[in-house]
Amino acid sequence: MQCTFMSLSILLTSFSLGSAAGDAPKIIAYYAQPNAYLTDHAREVAELYDGFFFTLGSWDEGVQNNLGFPPEVAPQGNWLEQAASNLKALTGAGATESLLGIHFGDSAPWPSAETLLSAEYTAKLARHFGRAAAAARELGFRGLSIDVEYPYPRYEVDHEIYAYEDYTVDDLLSAGRAQGAAVMSAVLDAFPEAVIFVLPGVLWTRPIDREFTLGMLQVMQERDAPGGLHLGAEVAYSLLDPVTQVAIPRVGDCSAEALLTGPMLEYWRRRCTVAPGVWPMHMVETGGKDYPKRPWVEELTELREQMAILRCTAKRYIWSFSGQPMWYMYTDALGQQYGLSKQTYEGAEEAIPGWQAILREATPVSNTRLGPFLKAIKAYDRGRLSPLELCRTFGSPGQWLVLGLLGNPFTTPQFFPGAPAQPPLSLDALYHGRDGVVRWFSSPDYSLLGDVSLMKYFDWRATDNAAAILATQVVAKRDQRDAHVWLGWDDGAVVRLDGRVVMDHAVYPERGHGTFFRDRYNFEDHVAMPVTAGRHLLTITSINSHGSWGVNLRIADADGYPLSGIRFETP
Repeated sequence: MQCTFMSLSILLTSFSLGSAAGDAPKIIAYYAQPNAYLTDHAREVAELYDGFFFTLGSWDEGVQNNLGFPPEVAPQGNWLEQAASNLKALTGAGATESLLGIHFGDSAPWPSAETLLSAEYTAKLARHFGRAAAAARELGFRGLSIDVEYPYPRYEVDHEIYAYEDYTVDDLLSAGRAQGAAVMSAVLDAFPEAVIFVLPGVLWTRPIDREFTLGMLQVMQERDAPGGLHLGAEVAYSLLDPVTQVAIPRVGDCSAEALLTGPMLEYWRRRCTVAPGVWPMHMVETGGKDYPKRPWVEELTELREQMAILRCTAKRYIWSFSGQPMWYMYTDALGQQYGLSKQTYEGAEEAIPGWQAILREATPVSNTRLGPFLKAIKAYDRGRLSPLELCRTFGSPGQWLVLGLLGNPFTTPQFFPGAPAQPPLSLDALYHGRDGVVRWFSSPDYSLLGDVSLMKYFDWRATDNAAAILATQVVAKRDQRDAHVWLGWDDGAVVRLDGRVVMDHAVYPERGHGTFFRDRYNFEDHVAMPVTAGRHLLTITSINSHGSWGVNLRIADADGYPLSGIRFETP
């Protein structure tokens, strides 16, 4: 499918960023278990999806039970036989991108000091992942999907499970990277061409998870693995705004520019992508109590726009998530013949056919205001825009000066210095923060969506009951009288321009606030912030109660579209 504009005023007809010229990104559905329906109805299914995540279970028990280790351990049940039948039928129908999905369990032993630092456990990981890869190749899968999400609390180095009696943080991080390398070596030994998905797809994440992923990526780079590493990004689960949707498939590329160097960065640029994930039933399946309920025709209209945008900007893959299958419409006859369950979504009889229609369509992008941002993506891909310049185009700083960790002004105000938020900045000054003396530091962030994770700046360590100050310079070529500041925050934030308070949301919430507004928007509030020509100091005081900590900021017009003629520079 090609992405085209409906207005000739935008010079972007036939705008496509697939893995080869003219290719549309492949769409993979999460998830499926082997079943006879997929064999018998492969052609109907292939009209909707290019493949499935066939979830095997955990890397440990799932691999052993469903695949076995012939000849010493036989598999249980007929998973292998049914999967082989499904893959043959789907591939013959043109759905060639199915992945074998395995995950790490949330209550399993890994990661822990005992499992990370164990040569025996590392060998077990390699053996099981090697077996999964061998089976994937034999069955005709395109590759593997590795879900690292569930043990996420133990990826933080200050988790209570780590006693540090005879090892250090560096030991854990080195072990995490070594195990990622061992896993990927085993996978590529068995399946050199495998496409590798990582779920959820984030490079700059909690320390142990990050090192494990970088270990996998390093081995892929050393072997120039042709399948590439693909980040199954979940940020597109929420419909968000159109400008943000345009940017999502380059978020991982920007993170790679901040994290990687040399051959690894070059490999990333050639082989690796972000695969945005869409959650079509988000309105009724998310569990978020604040998600606005509305007629399905309105939700489907936005989903159609979202898919049109992502089909333009995703490089190689899009995937969709649903807790219940959306690749068939239930009837009693189908249920009796194949043992399929009836979908229990609220409004399933309208939503499922509507979603399937979106998948079959080649809907063009009709919003001509997105033209400059689509062109910026193309220029970035061609090396004509740097990550910083791309972030500026999307209305957000790609780099901040940061001062922290500071005391929470509501709980430890004695260690919250207010003066740094006022100009001029004293970059060499020392300030008494929450745990000791701190000073300004800078680190490339390249937050293309305007989302600044303070957890990331402090590597997910000891960030409860804290605050920080962010600073950048807004540089305007001309007066920008229609400029607005758009903001999302967790848990509190105050925005100042040249020391003057522009937006104050520092009310301390009892239970925390959360950066997603109504479980679907990055930006909850916006106010006019006229900017005159010249340089201006923009600061954000960000306050955290507990848990996730971040702030979302974009400079745009009243409708949320970033302005030309504004850039950001680190003071």
